[in-house]
Amino acid sequence: MDDNNKQSQYRYKNKNRSRGSKQERRKLAKHKEQKPQRTKGSIKLKLKQVFLPYLGLSILTILLFGALRWILDIYLDVLPLNEGYWDFGIPFLLSVLVVTIWMWPRYELLTLKWAKRSSSSYFFITMVLALVIPLLISQNYLSKAAYEIIEVDSLNDIRHYPKQKYFKVGNVEPVKSESVSYVETQVVVNGRQFESTLYIDYYIVTPFTAADNIWLGSSYHTKYDNRADQNIKDRQYSAFINDSSYRYAAADLSNIRYFRKLKSSNDRSAYLYTISKTNKQSNLPPLVLVPESEIFVDSLDRDFVWGFSSFFIGMGLCFLLILAADIDNQEKKGTRKLTPIKKQKPVKKRAPVSDVSKSLVALFRSNKKRPATLVLILTCIGTFILTVFMGMDIIAPLSRQVNSVGGLTMDALQAGQYWRVVTSLFVHAGIMHLAMSLGMLFAIGYVLEKVLGPARFILAFFICGIFSNVLGVFYYHMDMAGTWGAILGMFGIAITLVVYKIFNKKYREIYGATMAVILIILSSSMFVAFINMLSYMVYYLLTLCIGMVFGVVMVMTQKQSLLRNARRHNL
Repeated sequence: MDDNNKQSQYRYKNKNRSRGSKQERRKLAKHKEQKPQRTKGSIKLKLKQVFLPYLGLSILTILLFGALRWILDIYLDVLPLNEGYWDFGIPFLLSVLVVTIWMWPRYELLTLKWAKRSSSSYFFITMVLALVIPLLISQNYLSKAAYEIIEVDSLNDIRHYPKQKYFKVGNVEPVKSESVSYVETQVVVNGRQFESTLYIDYYIVTPFTAADNIWLGSSYHTKYDNRADQNIKDRQYSAFINDSSYRYAAADLSNIRYFRKLKSSNDRSAYLYTISKTNKQSNLPPLVLVPESEIFVDSLDRDFVWGFSSFFIGMGLCFLLILAADIDNQEKKGTRKLTPIKKQKPVKKRAPVSDVSKSLVALFRSNKKRPATLVLILTCIGTFILTVFMGMDIIAPLSRQVNSVGGLTMDALQAGQYWRVVTSLFVHAGIMHLAMSLGMLFAIGYVLEKVLGPARFILAFFICGIFSNVLGVFYYHMDMAGTWGAILGMFGIAITLVVYKIFNKKYREIYGATMAVILIILSSSMFVAFINMLSYMVYYLLTLCIGMVFGVVMVMTQKQSLLRNARRHNL
């Protein structure tokens, strides 16, 4: 009996093993059969869900933006924005928005095996570049193809064509003896090592004979290392001016094929400022013509070829990148969390709210205890938008543009424009200057306003800001704009509160270390970038000291109120 039972058990096990092996073979066969089907399906899915929508959006963006510019800027001329915005600023911003808003949920499901980190950055950069480059070239092509070269008998006939841009005139003769020049300098700090570059722009305007307020524009540009010795920079500056003047005097106008009438741009603004320095008066607005020696048709053909080539190359790179990616189905499954079912109270249905409005509502709710900081931030943003519409460049405005919209200068104070002491606090020189100021203002106001209170915080902001502006203008002969002086003064107040132990031990350590790091970064960056201008360092240190003095006065007179506010907010 025992032998029979053992044999039956072995037979049973062998049967199970054979069944298991057969089942495994069937699974492997099914897996091999389904593998190519999944690959084909995944390629079709990636094309349908990612590439084709991106291709359609790119074509639609280029066509719609081109049509919008042609209607508003060229045909109707009702929105005369700076050409830099049309040619670069808006296309770049539009490309980023299109990829971020519409394509992000699609390429977020794709992963690259060779990417060590998240694959989203690779898709984002590739898609933005693939869209922005042909969009930029298309705007350059449109700004030329939308116009034609108008042949006129005299320069005064150009005024009969206000919406045209290119003109061909027979015999023209500029009066070089009456030319007027203007030199504009700008310091730009960039790079990880805070490289400081001095840009020099030399503008020359020359009146034409037998023309009423029509000028020939010529410009020359160069750049130097701003950290060099002052004597070296002076020699470089003199050599550049002499060389540019010689090139202008030796210029031959016989090679000019046509003239380009300048529209709203930074160069046109500089030329108009140069013309305003002359003593000539006219009832007609000034026109600035720039000579062009290139064949018009050749430049159009080149832009057309480059535009289509860049579009197909960019789309091809996106296509290959999408094909090389895998669909991440596990990411979707991993994000699903099994939660136990609970009885929930009925919730009232609300209208759908966009993400932008949600973020704004959250911003206002989170800043109920910091209304002064929020008001100052919104005032800076509103002032910046207003100054842009007044003609200031949004990226890298010139000092002349900043001063014209409310910046503080010695000449303005001598002219009795004392209101600039306050307005200059909210005028910023470009979008990066504004972003850095708002970040620093929020960082200092996030905690300091809770202790000081809104009224004292606003008072301290204006006292520190006005003092820094007056100090910079009178003692260091600087053109003042922005909230940096006021913010450094507020840092001085915060340092005083830390020293007098207004904050608890935890916040003294955190806040004190944070302020020390920020001040070290500011000091080192100023020293590296402006090594030949140490007066800036002295100016910022004096602004910091006046904030510390003001903080000592506040602690001596209102210490109990400050302690009460700090304990109320657990600071």
